[in-house]
Amino acid sequence: MRVSQRSGLFSGVAALACATVLLEISLARINAAMFGEPHAFVTLSLSLVGAGVGGALLYLAPSLVCPPALFARMAALSSLSSGATLAAIILLAQRGPAPGSLPWLALVYAACTVPFALAGLALAAAIRHAAAEMPRLYLLDLVGGALGGLAAAAALRAGAPRAALAAAIFFAVAGVFFYLASRGRDGEQRAQGGLVATFVLGSFVLLAGDVGAPWLKLPGLRRTSPDRTEHEAWSERSLITVDRPRAGTAMMRIDSVAASPILDAKTTPPPQPEDMAYALHRDQGPALVVGAGGGRDLRAALKAGQKDVYAVESDRGVVEVMRGRYAEFNGHLLDKPEVHLVMGDGRSFARRAPLLFRNIVIPSADTAEASSTGALALSESRLATVEGVGDFLARLLPEGTLVVSRADGDFDRLLALAAAALRRAGAAAPKDHLFACSAAQRTALLVRRTPLSRADIEALRRHCRRHKFSEAFAPDRPQTPVRDRLVAVADARAAAPDARTDLTPPTDDRPFFSYAVPARRLPALLGDWKALRAENTAVFALAALLAVASGLFALAALLPAVAARAGRLLRRGDAAAAAPPPPRGRAGGGGRRALAFFAAIGAGFALVELAVFRHALLLLDLPSHELPAALVVLLVSAGLGGLLTARVAPSVAAGATARVTEALVVAAALAAVGLVPLTRWSLGLGSFPRAVLALALLVPFGLLAGSLAPLGVKLVSAVSPALLPLCWALGALAGAAAMALGALCAMNLGYSALLLGAGLAYLLAAATVPPAAAMAPALGDAERAPRRAGAAAAGDPPPGEATGQAAGAHPEVPEAAPVA
Repeated sequence: MRVSQRSGLFSGVAALACATVLLEISLARINAAMFGEPHAFVTLSLSLVGAGVGGALLYLAPSLVCPPALFARMAALSSLSSGATLAAIILLAQRGPAPGSLPWLALVYAACTVPFALAGLALAAAIRHAAAEMPRLYLLDLVGGALGGLAAAAALRAGAPRAALAAAIFFAVAGVFFYLASRGRDGEQRAQGGLVATFVLGSFVLLAGDVGAPWLKLPGLRRTSPDRTEHEAWSERSLITVDRPRAGTAMMRIDSVAASPILDAKTTPPPQPEDMAYALHRDQGPALVVGAGGGRDLRAALKAGQKDVYAVESDRGVVEVMRGRYAEFNGHLLDKPEVHLVMGDGRSFARRAPLLFRNIVIPSADTAEASSTGALALSESRLATVEGVGDFLARLLPEGTLVVSRADGDFDRLLALAAAALRRAGAAAPKDHLFACSAAQRTALLVRRTPLSRADIEALRRHCRRHKFSEAFAPDRPQTPVRDRLVAVADARAAAPDARTDLTPPTDDRPFFSYAVPARRLPALLGDWKALRAENTAVFALAALLAVASGLFALAALLPAVAARAGRLLRRGDAAAAAPPPPRGRAGGGGRRALAFFAAIGAGFALVELAVFRHALLLLDLPSHELPAALVVLLVSAGLGGLLTARVAPSVAAGATARVTEALVVAAALAAVGLVPLTRWSLGLGSFPRAVLALALLVPFGLLAGSLAPLGVKLVSAVSPALLPLCWALGALAGAAAMALGALCAMNLGYSALLLGAGLAYLLAAATVPPAAAMAPALGDAERAPRRAGAAAAGDPPPGEATGQAAGAHPEVPEAAPVA
């Protein structure tokens, strides 16, 4: 079968993008289950690191992928990406020396980056040699990525390892498209059909074999007792495992950072501190439990005599476990007439519920290890913010109570948070509204809208003594001077100026309850890597990502100077000095502006994605499906933004680019002011209005940001196409570094500061838009000669010499000319 080179190029790029996104999400889920939640974030940056490495390699050695072997090499790279994916999965299936071993982690991450680097090299070659078609190429690349997100949502249900095997298949399919394109024109070197067929058939066979007789196991999964695991299921969000029942209890674990007991129908739920509310209200309801989990808190509410218990759960996989294999075991708890199950966000449901509650319970399923090692620092907790606690207090009856449970080490911050929310709600003396007790390394804080009476306090004390709980706070016994000051003053920093942990209450702008590193301690902590690994694994992962991405970025930025110096040395020592230097492009004034521009838009897009994308997920009321929905909207809108640049003439591209970057500066500034309040206000709306708001948020940013890369390629390709791979590499590496730096910024300063940083990045992009005239000196005879040679090899006239061909349009792909 013969296909046109244009069709083969577009189809192959779309398949590459689909495989890349599918692999990115699959590896993130695998690494989160094996090494901890922070490593999921790092894994999501590997595609950017790989794209940067691939672009830099093509800049250094442009002959790696060029006509007449363009499609043959792209087919080989796609096939090798499939093989590298399989190798990475098999490596992950090997038991490493230790889950936290740095050499083992480095090896795993290096192996996981190889498929992205090979795919990035192929994509950079496609952009380099079909720059005239960049708007359409960019659209298909992002649409392919959106399809990869949808494929991930479906494939993860079968397991993240199998989803990664599916990504290997898509890489191999991309190789098939490029192979067919290599047969579409005489004179083009044919791809090796045997190599392509090997990886297509091999990836299919491995996936089919795992479905028929499962062979792919991940022995390094972070489970407390892997030998006792009875059930294992992957969901879109996590890996859920359930231990074999013991003493009427089966422990359900979620990615090893959360654990929730599933109780046998005949087992009486053991008392826990969060049951305090029922000591005051007994069977008076209704009650709301945010985070149904394995159902222990639901059973406690039913045991207290509650007749109306609303259970909110956001993870569909948890509900499937409870209603599936363990339905008989738990006595069909979620289907009891007294229990009303709601799928979605607990805070949004509370805002929209048409009734007031007497009891609201927010249990914490976080494991002690995850809490003590800082593994949850990157996880947002919109329930545990000043605004979130305020929303729950507003949904209580006057005598109603809110009970929040956290690890003992987090209690002081929880106390400061509750006091701040009460103060904002108008409480004159917050300490009169609070009572807390603890057991088994967990502390529950009871917050009441009205002050606790003396009789209420005594009732709570009797309840705690009867169950042998330790009293942690009471209006008349704050237990420690720090706790007394925390509820007495509005500024938590003034209450405990020397505290080793940050006691400042989290807000919706900075919703990271589990991140408690004071800003004054952060520089010293970053300098002590041993303490960082032991106490703050999330910050350690971000710091490592920032160091690697920044180092690679610096090396890539130096490549033009290194290449120019090497070229001079070679020419000086070569008797035949008439030979032109390698076509690497010289970063003169215009070239440096081009490199800075791409770095700025790469960083700006990463920062915008971190902030806007996270808030769009909150707006979409689609439990377990909000991630693929938001990803599709953002990627498709960005692709359409790129397509809209197809009719922009090179002569006006610089002005259009400057206007778009300026618009993004304004949009980022407006978002810094209004994004968080808008998201909070929308929580009280229904699903459809919130979806409309999410579209209104994602689409404009996507259209604007998505247009910049094609416009930049249009500008650079007109005069110095040899710089395109390096521009692409710097944009990707700057994006990877910005993701790490942006996460640290959001954790310490908030999303508003992050968006201001995005505005600064786009301001830099506006200042470095590369005018075509300024870049002309970067293109000399040394670069024009290879371009003419490449055109001759493809059987086409040199750029600018064919009638109707745009200046600088690269004809290595003969059928990739603009389509009317």
